[in-house]
Amino acid sequence: MEMQQIQSSRETAGDSGVSEGNEILKPGTKIKPVISEKEVEKLAERLYGITVLKISEINSYDDRNFFITEDRNIKNPIIANHSSHGYILKVLNALDTHKTGFIDAQTKLMLFLGQQNIVCPKPIMNVYGKYYSTELLGSTKHIVRLLEYIPGQILKEIPPTKNLFYQAGMFVAKFDRAIRNFTHDGYKTHKSLWMLESVSKLEEFAYALKDVSKQEIVEDVIAEFKKKVVNEYEKFEKGVIHGDFNEHNILVNACTSTDKKEPVVSGILDFGDSCYSLYIFELAIAMTYMMLQTGQLETGGYFLAGYEAIRLVPQLEFNVLRICIAARLCQSLVLGIYTHTVDPDNEYILSSQKNGWELLQLLWNTEEGKTADDLWRRTADDYLKQSYKE
Repeated sequence: MEMQQIQSSRETAGDSGVSEGNEILKPGTKIKPVISEKEVEKLAERLYGITVLKISEINSYDDRNFFITEDRNIKNPIIANHSSHGYILKVLNALDTHKTGFIDAQTKLMLFLGQQNIVCPKPIMNVYGKYYSTELLGSTKHIVRLLEYIPGQILKEIPPTKNLFYQAGMFVAKFDRAIRNFTHDGYKTHKSLWMLESVSKLEEFAYALKDVSKQEIVEDVIAEFKKKVVNEYEKFEKGVIHGDFNEHNILVNACTSTDKKEPVVSGILDFGDSCYSLYIFELAIAMTYMMLQTGQLETGGYFLAGYEAIRLVPQLEFNVLRICIAARLCQSLVLGIYTHTVDPDNEYILSSQKNGWELLQLLWNTEEGKTADDLWRRTADDYLKQSYKE
């Protein structure tokens, strides 16, 4: 089992969310659960019949997430039919706990994907026959649920190659195609600070940026996003999307059909940002994180090549791709710095700051950035012409 996967997945990173009443996180609000490992062990035994052998906490934004393995010497009828690789016990933040419809939507989506032969975490019922329960921890209620752990590595831990980015692009497009007809009432009213359509709300959190030049570029991106994306929202194609295809959420395994055992994209983690939104947002979010891995704009072209092997990007979407990518960078950077102000011990949330600002500057304030669309298209076309995809 490759433990890299459980070190930094944003299946572990529940983003700042929304209550059933569409209340989006307000500045200064602390929503992360307060719970000890000993209390987690008791929850695992009481709710799932698991006697914990080992437990370790996983990096996260607003949730608390624990990788646990059970004592298999104890006969456990509750989870006897499940994998012995381990489990992820998730304790959701105070805001997401109010969103029972959205939690049910995530659960149904993961179960649906299993039927479509797309590898993703499998929700596990508790002793009451439910996929989650609401528990009082201290003075605050939090939803608790269990997911089956998937062995493998995450893309973050694999040396980046053009072919892996190409594969990731294909996987994203296949994912969206597989759930094209999936619907759930929980997605109809769900709003989150991490949905790209919420970019304008970054203005409320920009005070966390102490650098005036950074504030200015964020304001510039927001203004352009409002003008060319938000104002034209109804013209774009929509559907349920994953919403957070990043290097921590893409699962990679060794190919078993060749002697070389080359890494292949095999699955997806973390549905905490799934939503009903624009397909161009799915593409932009994924391309953002792929380019963050290398710091090079060309990386987006390799991903685009794979994506368009499955779904051609309409010109209307392609025209705003650069703006949407810049908007996602602003989200990640601003909310990362803000979250660190309320959770200063969490260094994980600052992991993309340096590369992120450099990529945003490159994309927005340089001649190369202004011609990024042409670069991505040219890179994609050249790569598709290669007989061997290295």
